[in-house]
Amino acid sequence: MAAIIGLTGGYCAGKNEAALCIQQLGFKVIDVDKLGHRALELKIQALVQAFGEGILDPQGKIDRKTLGAIVFADPEALRRHEAIVHPAMLELLDEELRLSPMACINAALLYRFPQLERCDVVIEIKAPLWIRYQRSRQRDGLRLAAFLRRIYSQRPLWKLRPQDKPPVVFIQNANDRQALKLAIVKILAGVSKET
Repeated sequence: MAAIIGLTGGYCAGKNEAALCIQQLGFKVIDVDKLGHRALELKIQALVQAFGEGILDPQGKIDRKTLGAIVFADPEALRRHEAIVHPAMLELLDEELRLSPMACINAALLYRFPQLERCDVVIEIKAPLWIRYQRSRQRDGLRLAAFLRRIYSQRPLWKLRPQDKPPVVFIQNANDRQALKLAIVKILAGVSKET
């Protein structure tokens, strides 16, 4: 079987837990965040030219926290950052997909990527807001206002959700790992029948 699964979801919905389940079912999970980190390193010179040497740590590598503070505070800076980093990141993603006949693209920004069209199905993970807030407190230590800003910042992504192809299947993830895995198994069984 050859299949490409898209995996996305809102902040702290449990996307990475779903990715682990998909990996256990034999798919290579391609974590686009990690590809983004690699792309940052490939584009150091262009980023320094755009944002100055203050974005480098003492070892001469990108200080992601410093760069993040710059680009997330200014929509124009974010656009410049994405124009530099995203093409390299998407090239790395294409390379990974060429090497993996059974792949899962794990990406919060999946609906903005051209590789979305190559997916046989997209699994979008959802979770109740209060569970997501608890997870954000545990994982990132966010207070309510910061948590709600992150949730709100993702709203434009959901407007890009495809209406027809690839099909989008929603899974509710309310801290029941077994139910999450069973829902994923059911979706992937349907994909294997179609491919």
